[in-house]
Amino acid sequence: MGIGKVIIGLILVIVGLWSIIPYSWGGLNAIEPLLYVLEGVIPAFLVFIGAILVWIEWEEIKIEKPTKKRK
Repeated sequence: MGIGKVIIGLILVIVGLWSIIPYSWGGLNAIEPLLYVLEGVIPAFLVFIGAILVWIEWEEIKIEKPTKKRK
C-alpha cells in the first residue's frame, strides 16, 4: 500500500500546482490567493491538531490511572 500512498500524494501535488500555475501565467498574483487560503486553514489546522493531542494525552492518562491503582 506504500506505493499507492505515494501515487495519491503525487496526484495531489500535481493538482495543487495545476490550480496555482494558471494564476501566475495569466498575469495575476498567485501568492495572494494562496495567502488567503493559508490564513484560513492554518488556525483551523492548529485547533484540530491541538484537539487530537489533548484527546490522545487524556486517553493515556485514563489508561495509566487504573494501572497505578492496581500496584
